Amino acid sequence: MCLAVIVLVFAFTPISRVLLRSVNGSFAPTGYSSLSLKTPSDGAEGVLVGEAVRVKLTNDSGRVRTYHWSALQKGGVISLGEETLSNGRATTISVPTQGAVTGTLRIVLNGTSVFLTLPILKL
Repeated sequence: MCLAVIVLVFAFTPISRVLLRSVNGSFAPTGYSSLSLKTPSDGAEGVLVGEAVRVKLTNDSGRVRTYHWSALQKGGVISLGEETLSNGRATTISVPTQGAVTGTLRIVLNGTSVFLTLPILKL
């Protein structure tokens, strides 16, 4: 029994590497960028037209990145911005909503599939 446990312990790493390679996997962490609402309830409750939306932008991509973000509504641009972040850093951006109307606002990191949406309420 003890011998079987020892064999399993020493065999696990090589076997797991072979299995990961067979599905193009890796033990290396994957870099990412993310957006999140500083006030999570804004996602359900919404914000009033004209209020700034506070959004946390995180860079864990493995390198310095310059992010271009857009706030969009009904095919139109409400606001734009740019932030440069070192790897492992986060910042809070303030997204203006002047010009928005009642409905849904989508904040996107241009050139990525990263976005968030929230309701915009009238005054």
